[in-house]
Amino acid sequence: MSLCSENLDWQFKSNELYTPVYHKGDLVGFFKQEYASEIIKFLNEEEVLSKALKIACTDLIRKTGGDISQIKQVMKKYIKISERPKYGTRAIALLLGERQKELDLNNQEFTKFCDTFKLSPTELNNIYAGEAVEDILLAPLSRILGMSKERLLEVRDGVEGET
Repeated sequence: MSLCSENLDWQFKSNELYTPVYHKGDLVGFFKQEYASEIIKFLNEEEVLSKALKIACTDLIRKTGGDISQIKQVMKKYIKISERPKYGTRAIALLLGERQKELDLNNQEFTKFCDTFKLSPTELNNIYAGEAVEDILLAPLSRILGMSKERLLEVRDGVEGET
């Protein structure tokens, strides 16, 4: 087999066009034309949302009489709250909410569904309220969510697992 017909690690395609992308006048990279506008739109929206969060947090601090120098800490707090929880009770509550949507059940129907798997309405409400998930609830939650007890334990305890 000749060297020319093999796939090499380093290649270039001179017929593909790339568009330069700038941030505040500085060249930051090149993108394929078909992706450039979507990427730029996303990045600009993120910047606008970041500015809006800063303004809102500044207003909140001023109204509550807090120290304006803590703006970055307040912003980080709200960003952290807004992120999808990966571990802990909040993550399990989110998984339960997604399961309810997947099954297309209203709150009452989902509560009954969970109860058939031995997760009482009180226990379900406690999870939604953020209370700790006891070991005894792992088996019913595992059946409800359709995941192994081991994986559920990883989610509950904050262990990076393989899915």
